[in-house]
Amino acid sequence: MPSGIRNTLLVIGAAIAVILGLFVFNLTTPKQLTADQYLALGYYGFPEPRRIKPFSLLDETGSAVDTSDLTGQWSLLYFGFTYCPDICPTTLGVLNRAVKQTQIPPQVVLVSVDPERDTPAVLGQYLASFNPSFKGYTGTFDDVVGLATNVNIAFGKIPGAEPGTYTVDHSSSIVVVDPFGRYAGFIKQPHQAEKISSIISSLQR
Repeated sequence: MPSGIRNTLLVIGAAIAVILGLFVFNLTTPKQLTADQYLALGYYGFPEPRRIKPFSLLDETGSAVDTSDLTGQWSLLYFGFTYCPDICPTTLGVLNRAVKQTQIPPQVVLVSVDPERDTPAVLGQYLASFNPSFKGYTGTFDDVVGLATNVNIAFGKIPGAEPGTYTVDHSSSIVVVDPFGRYAGFIKQPHQAEKISSIISSLQR
């Protein structure tokens, strides 16, 4: 085969390979969702992400954490507690499935609204049963309230049926923090793994 024809075929083959590659990339890469699509999935994003005021807490290993630990990646904060009988374990199970379905998994943090009982060791043992990569934050009651208030999360103790016992009522929204450590929005109930994965995959684009 003459070299001119061979070179032409090589160029055509390379062009076809590039076109096919772009086609496959567009098919497999998550698309940026519209505002209406985000709302349909339960995500309420802010036009401008909000600054999170400095905080100081402890993670599940007992190490100090602050605002810098919420930078460098997308994070999902869920305010709950280990003694929660239903909604908390259900939500953590959903989050576990969601991160497994997401190409670039976000950081998931359980911020305890029951710091009196949720020590770092208790959080670590509890979260390990859902996903070893999940983080847990705890600290003084005032420090937890400070972070919660900053991201519009309300919670409070409710006396239990037996003397000296209590439960904690808390917001069920999942707080979304962008890679700059800013409060970007929140995901409302009902939570579904597929929806959360779609939201995060789109935000990461």
